[in-house]
Amino acid sequence: MEMESQKMRDLKGENHPIPSDQDVSVDWRGRPSNPTFHGGMRAAVFVLGMQTFEIMAIAAVGNNLITYLINEMHFSLSKSANIVTNFVGTVFLLALLGGFLSDSYLGSFWTLLIFGFVELSVSIYLLPPSPSSFISIQ
Repeated sequence: MEMESQKMRDLKGENHPIPSDQDVSVDWRGRPSNPTFHGGMRAAVFVLGMQTFEIMAIAAVGNNLITYLINEMHFSLSKSANIVTNFVGTVFLLALLGGFLSDSYLGSFWTLLIFGFVELSVSIYLLPPSPSSFISIQ
């Protein structure tokens, strides 16, 4: 009596052979994934690259914010450094909160859409007035 090879059905109803080892991982379509093709260093390079660019952006904003606070707002160096560390800490904590809301309740699309509108609605009040409004007042 011959043993039939076991098959696994994916979301589309296609049959795929189950690998011999017990740990079966699947891709986003529900098909058995090949560890040499899926994930691995290609995905890790992308994640590490994005993290590197994020840290570079935070460092650039921090340096420019310190310069702005000292030269334009006339804060002391210690007060400027304190404001920037509070800003960076808030950025990292809000990223954790956004990730929690996105993964647990809303999903990435709705999280980006909702908080994008929140950011735009808050930022609209921070825009400087147009030069024509100064002329009409005088």
